[in-house]
Amino acid sequence: MTLARHLLAAIAVTLSTQSAFAGIVPGSQPYTPLPKWEAGFYQQARRDVFPSQVRERPAAWADTVVAWTGVIVAIECKGDGAERAVRLMAVHRYFDWIEDDGVQREKYFLSPRGDGRFATYWGVGTPADQKFIDQFAVGDMLVAYGRPSFVQPDFIGLSPTLNMRAFRPDQFRSDVLDDGKPGEPVKALKTPF
Repeated sequence: MTLARHLLAAIAVTLSTQSAFAGIVPGSQPYTPLPKWEAGFYQQARRDVFPSQVRERPAAWADTVVAWTGVIVAIECKGDGAERAVRLMAVHRYFDWIEDDGVQREKYFLSPRGDGRFATYWGVGTPADQKFIDQFAVGDMLVAYGRPSFVQPDFIGLSPTLNMRAFRPDQFRSDVLDDGKPGEPVKALKTPF
């Protein structure tokens, strides 16, 4: 490897490590919720409450609106007619809530670690509801807003689910930064390009 390639690799690792802190790296900024329908939920939601905390004390968090991120692993329909709902099962991933606009094509870097599974629920009794849910696919990054109202042995249900947003697999990665809960160290796993 040439000296120039070593230098580029060192710079990339430094930049990817620093991207966890908004404003340090040009092109990084806090996560931008969609203004019309997501921003209100984003402002209201706790991003510092995690599934492990809910498992430890379910009643303490049942009325708290949380924002959780993860990767969708299953989409299932429940019921029929006007009672039909879709359950999205996701594997939780830690996220620093930073958008990184750099030379890489991905904007979002999820941690390979997280706090287990969570589920969202969305009624699809109308064509508009079905159109909304059709934008989600297994493998997408999920940003979900809701109340962690019930704890099952293998997942936590956000019910009601207040809102959701999906990002396609080419918009995120989970092998670049190893994030954790706030205050935990961030470790660069590899360069994003």
